[in-house]
Amino acid sequence: MKKYIRWIRQNINAIYRITLFIITLGIISLIYPNIGNFRYEYQKGKPWMHETLIAPFDFAIYKTETELNANRDSLLAKYDPYYQFNPEISKKIKTEFNSNFEKKWTTYSQTENFKNLKYNKSKIAFEKNRIHLYFQDMFAGIYDVGIIEDANAKFKSPNRINRTANNVSEKVETKNLYTPRTAYEYISKNLKNDFKSKSYQVFFQNLDLDTYLTPNLLYNEDMSDKVKNSMLSNISLTKGLIKADTRIVLIGDIIDDDTFRILESLKREYESILGSSQSHYLLMTGQSLLILACLVLLYLYLRNFRLKILEDNKKLLFILLLVTLFVGLSSLVTKFPNINIYIIPFVLIPVVLRTLLDSRSALFIYITALLLCGFLAPNSFEFIFLQLSAGIMAIYSLPQLERRGQLIVTAIITFFTYSIIYFAFAITQEGSIQEIEWTNFIWFAINGLLLTFSYSLIYIFEKLFGFISDVTLIELANQNHPVLRKLIQQAPGTFQHSLTVANLAEAAINEIGGNPLLVRTGALYHDIGKMKNPVYFIENQMSNRNPHDNLEFDKSAQIITDHVKYGIQIAKKYKLPQQIIDFIETHHGSGRVQYFYTSFKNKFPDKEIDEEKFTYPGPDPFSKETAVLMMADSVEAASRSLKEKTPETIENLVGSLINKQIAENRFEIADISFKNIHQVKQIFTKMLINIYHARIEYPKEIKRD
Repeated sequence: MKKYIRWIRQNINAIYRITLFIITLGIISLIYPNIGNFRYEYQKGKPWMHETLIAPFDFAIYKTETELNANRDSLLAKYDPYYQFNPEISKKIKTEFNSNFEKKWTTYSQTENFKNLKYNKSKIAFEKNRIHLYFQDMFAGIYDVGIIEDANAKFKSPNRINRTANNVSEKVETKNLYTPRTAYEYISKNLKNDFKSKSYQVFFQNLDLDTYLTPNLLYNEDMSDKVKNSMLSNISLTKGLIKADTRIVLIGDIIDDDTFRILESLKREYESILGSSQSHYLLMTGQSLLILACLVLLYLYLRNFRLKILEDNKKLLFILLLVTLFVGLSSLVTKFPNINIYIIPFVLIPVVLRTLLDSRSALFIYITALLLCGFLAPNSFEFIFLQLSAGIMAIYSLPQLERRGQLIVTAIITFFTYSIIYFAFAITQEGSIQEIEWTNFIWFAINGLLLTFSYSLIYIFEKLFGFISDVTLIELANQNHPVLRKLIQQAPGTFQHSLTVANLAEAAINEIGGNPLLVRTGALYHDIGKMKNPVYFIENQMSNRNPHDNLEFDKSAQIITDHVKYGIQIAKKYKLPQQIIDFIETHHGSGRVQYFYTSFKNKFPDKEIDEEKFTYPGPDPFSKETAVLMMADSVEAASRSLKEKTPETIENLVGSLINKQIAENRFEIADISFKNIHQVKQIFTKMLINIYHARIEYPKEIKRD
C-alpha cells in the first residue's frame, strides 16, 4: 500500500494532467447532441462526389426557413387579435363626468359671457339639463361602440379584432371603433354643429373632454398569444414525400436547390433516427473516440513542442477550459434556430492565446477547438474554412497586443475576412447574388463587436491563471510605477545599472529569439532589493567611503546576497507577477559573492568557510530570458570597474565572465544553446564598446634614421 501511495505522490502532477484531459473528454461528450452524423458531405452548386444515392427509407421533404417564414406571414395576415370589452370603465367615467360637470357649470354660470345670454332661472335649468343629457348620450354611444387602444402600436394595421364581452367574441372592423383621438375629434365636430354659441364653446373647452376618453377595449394578451401560437403550430414543416428506393442524386450531378433540400431533409431524418435508435451507445462511443482523437493531438503537440505549458497545471487547465467553453457555446447556439453559429467569436481563442502564450500554440489549439466544434456546425467544411481563415488573419494582424485600438483593427479585419470568404462560398453555391443570405453579414458584424471585449477577458485570465501579457509588461515597465519610482529615488545608481542591463538583455533576446518585453521589464526590477541598503552597493556610493570597510567579510556578503530576498519581498508586497519575480530570484542564480569569499579565504586561510553565507539563494536561470539577464547583469557590473575600456579589454571581459558562468553550470536548465550564448557575447561586446565609446589604438609611427 505504501508503495502505491509513494508512486502517487511521485506522479501527482502527471495524474492531475491526465485527469484534466479525462474530465474534458467527459464534459464535451455530454455536451455533444444525441444525433448521428450523416456520412456524406455536399454543397449546393457543386457536383455530387459520392456514389448514386438511393433513399433508404420514406422521409418527408422539409420546407426551407424562407418558405416557413412566408407561411407564417401569410397566416398572421389573417390573424385577428383579441380585445376584452370592459363595461366598468364607462360607468366610472360617467360618475367622474357628472361630478365635474356640476362644478364647471356653477363656475361658468357666474361668468359675464353667460350673464349676457340673459336667461331666466327656468331657461338656465333647461340649458343645463339639455347639455348634460347631450354629453351623457354622446359618451354612451362612443363607449357602446368601444374605444380601443392604438392597435397599430401592437400590430401591423389590423383590419379586424375579436371583441370579447360576456364570454362571447365577435369580429369587429377596426374602422368602426374609436381611439381616444378619433373619439375626441368626433365629439368636437358634433359640438361645433349643435352649439353655435361661442359662449358654450368656451365652457366645453373648460370641461377637458379628452380626460373622459379612456379605452374600454383592452388587449387580451393571453388569449391572443394562445390563439396565435395554436395557428402557428398547425403550419406543416414539410411538403412532399420521398419514397424508399427512390433515386435522389447520381454521381457527378450538380446539386441544385431541389436536390439540396431533399438531401438536407434526408440528413435531418437520418441523424434523428440514428440518435434515437438502439445504437445510442455506439453513437456515444464513436463521438467520444472522435473527441479523444482531438485531445490526443493537442496533448502530443504540447508534449513535443510546448512541454513547459503541458507541465504548468494552471496553463493546461486554462487551455482545456477555453476549448470546452467554445464547444459548449456552439452546442447551445445550435439549439436556437433563430441564432446563427457565426455570432460566436471563435477568433477570441487565437487572440487570447496569442497574447498569453505564443502564435504557434494559439493556432494549434484553435484548430483543435474548430475540429471539435465542426461536428456541431450545420456546414462543417464551410464553418471550419471560415473560422480558420479569420483566426489566421487575426494572429497575423496582432503580433503584439500593446493598445486596445489594435483589437478594433483586428475586429474589422476579422469581419472582412468572414464576409469575403462567405461571399465566395455563397456565389459558388447559389450562383446568384440575390439568393445570398445577407443576414449572415449582420452576424459577422456582431461577431467582430464581441471580439473587442477580449481585452477585458485577457485581464481576467491573467489574474485567474497567472499569465502575463504584453499590455501588463508595458504597464510595469513604465517608470512611474510605484516600485520603479521608489528605486529611482532611493537607489539612483542601481536604477541606471538596471536600465543598461535592460538594454543589453533586450538587444540579445531580439537576436536569439524570446520575449524582449518580458526580459526588459524583468531587468528593470531585478535589483529592487538594493533599496533596503542602497549605500552598500558600489553604484550608489557617492563618496570614496565604503561602508563594507567596517564589516566582516561574511557580514558584507550577507548584505549583498540579501538583496535577492528583499527584492522578492518587495515584489510580493506590490503584487508583481511571478514571471517578474523569477528574474529577481535567478539573476545571480546559486553563485557566490566572489569578492568577499576570496577576501575571507585569503585573510583566514586555515579557517573553515561557511559557504552558505557567501552564496546567493538561487535558483539558477531556467529560461532563455532569465539566462540572458544573468549574463547582462554580470557583464554590465564588471564593465564599470574596467580601468582601460578598449574593444580588446571589453571583449575579453565579456568572454571570461560568461565562460565562467558556463563552467559553473549556471545555464544547465535554461533552454539556451551555445550558439545563442556566442551571439549574446557578440551583442554585449558591441553594445558596451558603443556605450563607453572605446576606440581602437592607432599604431605609432616608426621613426627612421
